[in-house]
Amino acid sequence: MRRFLVVIALVGLGCSDTKEGPAEPVPEGLETRSCTVELTHPNADEIAGDFNDWTPEPMLDEDGGPVWRAELEPGAYAFSFYVDGEAEPAPPDVFTRWHDGTEVRELRVGDCQKPLWRVDELTGGERIQARLSFVAAASSKAPLDPDSVSIFAGETELDEDAWSIDENGDVVVDFTPPAPGKYSLRVEGADTAGVAAENDGLWLPVWSEAEPFSWQDGLMYLAFTDRFRSVNGMRPSKPDVNLADIASFMGGDFDGVTEAIEDGYFDDMGVNILWLSPVYENPESAYTGSSGDLFTGYHGYWPVDPLSAESAYGGDEALHRLIKAAHARGIRVLFDIVLNHVHEDHGYCTEKPEWCAQTCVCGTENCAWEGPGGRPLDCQFAPYLPDLNYRNPEIVDRVLSDVIAKMEKFDVDGLRIDAAKHMDHVVMRQLRLRLDKLEDKGVAPFYLVGETFTSDRGLIMNYVADYELHGQFDFPLYYAIRSTFAHGGSFRDLEGAAAAGQRSYGQFYTRMSPFLGNHDIPRFMTEAAGNGQGSFGQTPDLMAEGPAAEVTQWDLINRASLAFVFTLTQPGVPLIYYGDEVGLAGDTDPDNRRMMPQTLNANQSELLRRVQELGQARKALPALRGAERKELWMDDSLYVYLRSDGTNVALVAMNKSDTPRTEDVTIPSAYGLSGATMEVWGREGLEASVLNGSLRVQLNPWEYRIIVPK
Repeated sequence: MRRFLVVIALVGLGCSDTKEGPAEPVPEGLETRSCTVELTHPNADEIAGDFNDWTPEPMLDEDGGPVWRAELEPGAYAFSFYVDGEAEPAPPDVFTRWHDGTEVRELRVGDCQKPLWRVDELTGGERIQARLSFVAAASSKAPLDPDSVSIFAGETELDEDAWSIDENGDVVVDFTPPAPGKYSLRVEGADTAGVAAENDGLWLPVWSEAEPFSWQDGLMYLAFTDRFRSVNGMRPSKPDVNLADIASFMGGDFDGVTEAIEDGYFDDMGVNILWLSPVYENPESAYTGSSGDLFTGYHGYWPVDPLSAESAYGGDEALHRLIKAAHARGIRVLFDIVLNHVHEDHGYCTEKPEWCAQTCVCGTENCAWEGPGGRPLDCQFAPYLPDLNYRNPEIVDRVLSDVIAKMEKFDVDGLRIDAAKHMDHVVMRQLRLRLDKLEDKGVAPFYLVGETFTSDRGLIMNYVADYELHGQFDFPLYYAIRSTFAHGGSFRDLEGAAAAGQRSYGQFYTRMSPFLGNHDIPRFMTEAAGNGQGSFGQTPDLMAEGPAAEVTQWDLINRASLAFVFTLTQPGVPLIYYGDEVGLAGDTDPDNRRMMPQTLNANQSELLRRVQELGQARKALPALRGAERKELWMDDSLYVYLRSDGTNVALVAMNKSDTPRTEDVTIPSAYGLSGATMEVWGREGLEASVLNGSLRVQLNPWEYRIIVPK
């Protein structure tokens, strides 16, 4: 679908707000901003909006089609094109806002009386290069003041060996970073009249790395900060004596995650995307949850400040250290963004009480979460969590400005969007478009992954598009993974779920995230053992029991191993939930958010070793990160499928029965494996040949193999 954008002519046109020009003559060829806004549409005959009190006025018919021009004050305006007297519905892939009960187009007008940085070139890699033009303010026409320019790469200001100003007045950046990592540019400057660029402090995320990164090559890990690892040993005191330990802060911190990064913990698993639980400052007090029990905001989902990092985790400085350490190892960092609601103590509620007006609590009478009579877009998750109404453009503007500011502040790489189905599309589409405008400058691609907790693939795809979320967590596949590996279900049903997702998600299949556990559901090991004792019960951690040096839980390890085999060899961006790699137990929230064990016994170490091996296989074998997945053999307990990136091929085979299995598996001739010698990845001496289009697969009970051409 075509996007109709604002066109700003860069010629000497008149302006509504004139200023005295510079004392010096305007340099020849100096590019200046125009105060004239120009909108085009192939079919419209009229236009109306906030700028003309919604009184339709004619579009001029020129050679390029209908055109409308005007001089407008800086700001955002709702408007619509009219075709044959009818307002055209706003397409989903342009900026929109709600006006008088209807979603219409949005026109965003900059301040033509300020200069502007424009990015003409930007490339990363072993060398980082950029070319930036300085477009002068419309009235003053003052050129760039060279002495005002500062350019930073990360936290380091570049010296004059790394950048220069050429004969055209363009800023040219060219330097070789000292080591691989992220070196986001920040550009500052003003004109000779002392006016800073409208987009001063321009943020240009860029990486120096030998191989370009693709999000679909990623393996994601959810580090639940308060429960992952503690370095300083601090644990905030509980605000209420009736508050259970597990329902409050347990002392995990940003420095704990940083320590794990620097220890190589994530590298060993092949993890290159780190999803951090929400980093917002949360309230110190305890509040009653839906179960009637008391909780604090240890989890991060009750934000009271849009920009500051949780002080109990170490605050801004510790978070900067974490992200810097991750970027030095090529690890991308995702922030968990809470857009649906804020806590009642949030600054928004203080500044704009009407933004935080009470509605109704989700799940109460006449206020269902979803379905007939449901109010998913405006019900509150709790009485103290006011829901944000994104049909108010002022809220959209403020919230997204703060989101982008937070991304810039911490130089973050992508976002996990909480509770996507409980928000109006306008906020996620606007967020994507704002990030796309940055990407148009050549910056490193961002990734937006959403949470829509449902088994309805159609509802999941309702929020995934080229103009909204890049992908979502694959909850329908999660249900099949749990059924197959934790509850003894059939591989037939698992293959059916995977195939259904492939059909439903189409071109976005490689951006979805398969997973076997997260922070809102009981732990895999507890479901596999069938021994859950409730949210605050005494669910045994069977993997933590037994002699320190003896593996005693083979039944659980085997089930979890095969679940990881399937999950980590699927197309998309698989997720590992902290603790699942060592078989941590836990029933429903908050029991599923136990403290991560720091000393492992033989059971936990064996499962971790297997997960590490699988993560390294995904990292080493391009076929496992490719888009193609084809079932080759399937019955209730034996499953063999092929993975390919179009060039490389790998087979994944699993036997989840208590007896050995041997089968001759047909390999389609299209993959060019006829007569090929195949070997088991990571295991020496295990070889077989493809003879007459068939490969003999032999698996012991609960064994798995990744088979590749030798």
